[in-house]
Amino acid sequence: EEEKNPPENEKWVSGVKFYNVVDGQQRLTTISILIYELIKLAEKGYSGESTEDLLKTFVRKTNLTGKSVVYKFSYAPTDKNFNFLLYRIFEDKSSVPDENNVNLYSKNLAYAKQFFFDRLQKQNPNQRELLFKKLANSLSFDVRIIDRDLDVQAVFETMNNRGKPLSTLEKLKNRLIYLTDKLTGSTLEDKRNLREKINQAWGRIYSCLAQNPDSILDEDVFLSAHLSLYRKPKEAVFSENIAEEKVFQMFCNKSDKFDKDEGGIKEEPVAYQKIEDYVLSLSKAAPIWYNIHNSNLLIVKKLLLLNSTKELKVFLLALLFRNIDEISKQVLQNLEKLLFRNQVLWTFDERSTANWGRELYKTEDNIENITKEIDDLNRSTIVNQTLIQSMNRYFSFVNGPKGFHRWGALKYFLFEYEERLKNEFMETNDKVSIDDYDSTTIEHIVPQKFEENWQGVVNDYLKDIEGEKINVAKKVFLNTLGNLTILKDGKNSSLGNRGWHEKQNRFSTGSYNEIEVSKSSNWTKKEILERGLKMLSVLQDKIAGLELNGDERSKILFYEDYIANRFAET
Repeated sequence: EEEKNPPENEKWVSGVKFYNVVDGQQRLTTISILIYELIKLAEKGYSGESTEDLLKTFVRKTNLTGKSVVYKFSYAPTDKNFNFLLYRIFEDKSSVPDENNVNLYSKNLAYAKQFFFDRLQKQNPNQRELLFKKLANSLSFDVRIIDRDLDVQAVFETMNNRGKPLSTLEKLKNRLIYLTDKLTGSTLEDKRNLREKINQAWGRIYSCLAQNPDSILDEDVFLSAHLSLYRKPKEAVFSENIAEEKVFQMFCNKSDKFDKDEGGIKEEPVAYQKIEDYVLSLSKAAPIWYNIHNSNLLIVKKLLLLNSTKELKVFLLALLFRNIDEISKQVLQNLEKLLFRNQVLWTFDERSTANWGRELYKTEDNIENITKEIDDLNRSTIVNQTLIQSMNRYFSFVNGPKGFHRWGALKYFLFEYEERLKNEFMETNDKVSIDDYDSTTIEHIVPQKFEENWQGVVNDYLKDIEGEKINVAKKVFLNTLGNLTILKDGKNSSLGNRGWHEKQNRFSTGSYNEIEVSKSSNWTKKEILERGLKMLSVLQDKIAGLELNGDERSKILFYEDYIANRFAET
């Protein structure tokens, strides 16, 4: 698309035309970086031309004073990576540094530059000469000059129908711009205004989703999550494929032929207000979606450890649309209790969190009903026998009866126990925090391979147990709650099978879980029983209404009566 009005500081270049690249920007960027790195490594130049002349031909031209520079290929000055490209990639020290602008795209630019530099350094001058000639003389380009603004969107969508498919988000942007240009009853000024809002919204969305370059958020997952609030799906949330179908039903020439939601109401025809409302809502959701995945709020981090599904994130998205006031904070705290309760009792369908999100998105007043429903679920009746059966099944799985080690919420519970111990020790500093969750491991204190250093402790426990009961008793002994701890910093796992005194010494500088264990003079069935009972007391405090008698605690911890009796002998 020819640029009729280039920037003022570039108009001094004569005999050239300026173009905006509709499609092929990534390829041109890659070629430009490769050529620049080749020229940098040239001893004198290539193909009989000096390095200075090659830079003028392929990279940049400078005016007589040397103060103004025009690049053969660059980004628009309004692009967030414009300064990064000039300063970091083309090493233009007269440009404004932008070292702090780290996102997915700038990271890819830096990676490409380093990649080409490393590869080209390994080649000899003749090889670099040959590569340059191929780049300069052998590449073929299919160039299409587009005259009308309206055609740009259609060409973009058509040309990108081949090769790597565009995301739904990318295609939707161009669809909305196309529809904006087709609007009837809107002035040219209004259309330009709406188009600018679309461009700004998508710029904000892309920036937010790529704000953490080490964990780029999927565009279409975000789109489908937002749509789950904006339009009620038949299921809990829209899948990415169904979301694509739905948004193009919403924004097509016959949108009023399609259902808006389950109520049978039809979509409104495409109009200025419909496009604007959707675009503004989507752009508002993008930074919230980023903050959900990169939250500084401890309670949000804990919720996502308990449930990282899209359904929960849809609820968080709706809640964070509202200001985080004291009511919202209390809802999050009560929801955390409910999700943990569900890891033990399985009392509600966690997909319903998305329905709560839709209710809240409709009106903030629904927060009271949601709060009550969460509170009622947290106070629901507990049948202790059902709880016992639920926990005992971890000892009876056909494929790996590993007891509490198989409990999905074990590590989370050990972190909760860690917090309890920190308070008990009257400490203010964390030994491990939620941010260390992925770097911590769960360790058996009496190890699974106990034969070398723990045989005496295990034999004392197994005394007089016979037949098949021996294998079951071993599994329970090793995998009961009191014998499991979190291990700070993933300490050398080769020490895991060592004897008690080596472990005791190592534990003394670890997490509060480890420090508590290290305070014992020995580690036998007596210590395992005492720690297990204490941990169950913390579990009872965590789950409202949970009350266990001695027999019930023993059944949860030790599976069979004969094993529980063996521990009780201590």
